[in-house]
Amino acid sequence: MDSQDLTSMYFTNLLSQDPQIDPTYGGQSGSSPLTLHDSPTQPPNEPIGVRKSVRGANFTPEEDKLLVSAWLNCSLDAVQGTDQKHSQLWEKIFEYFQQFKETTTERTIKSLIHRWSVIQKATNKFCAKLAQVEGLNQSGMTDQDKFDKAKVMYQALEKCSFQFEHCWHLLKDQPKWIWRTTKEDPKRRKTMSPSPTPTRCSGATIDSAFDMEADEVMENEVIELDRPIGRKAEKGKRKAQSKQAEENFQLRKMKYTLLEESRAQEKEFYRMKAEKMEYDKEKEEKKLRLEDERLRLEAEKMVIEREKELAKIRHEDERLRLEAQKVELATKESDQRIMMMDVSGMPELQRLYFQQLQREIMARRSTSQD
Repeated sequence: MDSQDLTSMYFTNLLSQDPQIDPTYGGQSGSSPLTLHDSPTQPPNEPIGVRKSVRGANFTPEEDKLLVSAWLNCSLDAVQGTDQKHSQLWEKIFEYFQQFKETTTERTIKSLIHRWSVIQKATNKFCAKLAQVEGLNQSGMTDQDKFDKAKVMYQALEKCSFQFEHCWHLLKDQPKWIWRTTKEDPKRRKTMSPSPTPTRCSGATIDSAFDMEADEVMENEVIELDRPIGRKAEKGKRKAQSKQAEENFQLRKMKYTLLEESRAQEKEFYRMKAEKMEYDKEKEEKKLRLEDERLRLEAEKMVIEREKELAKIRHEDERLRLEAQKVELATKESDQRIMMMDVSGMPELQRLYFQQLQREIMARRSTSQD
């Protein structure tokens, strides 16, 4: 037991499970109806005036398993299981039974004690038969065969079939009901007595236990069970486990705190990164706006310069036109003056010159008119 976890000392998980007979063994399931009652029946005929005791409803397999679980939880506690009175023990078992029961049937402490004695006695006897079959060590027998043979031997002895397989399944691995004598079982020793000695399935507990049938074990063996953990050792073990649990809690708390700080830092990092991205975006947008404004001004400047250039060209064209008009006017006046000259009284050479000019003027005007 020293190597087991603290949770192995408690049996609350038995309520959430539906234990069946180990596949290694056979037999009926623990859900078969029972015929034993929690109180004996009264004779059919009683004198008038004598109060009849009311027999309670049969215990169901679920109630049997709950009772076994309550007994294991309350009696096998290394700290308090061996340091409480019989009445205190059964008050705790009754409270446990009332807390976890799923039926509306009311059970008293007396009925639970009676039912437990029936379960314990029947289970002890069945363990004795099973230990006897194991002691024979017959070759060729499987575990299934040994289990079936133990059931047959029990039925022959008790004149009824074994009806507490569902309870035996929960109790068989406890030191009080250990029956298997394999390599993994507790220590074994050969006795020096020449007479056969029975194999014990039960040990000392708080409430009285029923011994197995001593005259039915064939092998001269005694099983020495490992000594259960003491009260002081159990308290130390629980204290160490509580300290370890507290340290684990503090470590988890520290880990959670570090995780929260890491998340906060990561959140702050992403917030700053988002702010930087927003700032860079605004900066880029401002830069684009400035560039657009610069391009707009450049375009306006180019338009103004183009208009200036066009105005300058128009002015130059106007000036040239005026110059051309002026030249044309001067040419016309010159032509008119030459054409109006009287060349008859001029010397021959001068007369020929002006006549040539007059012909040229007439030829130019004829060309311009065409």
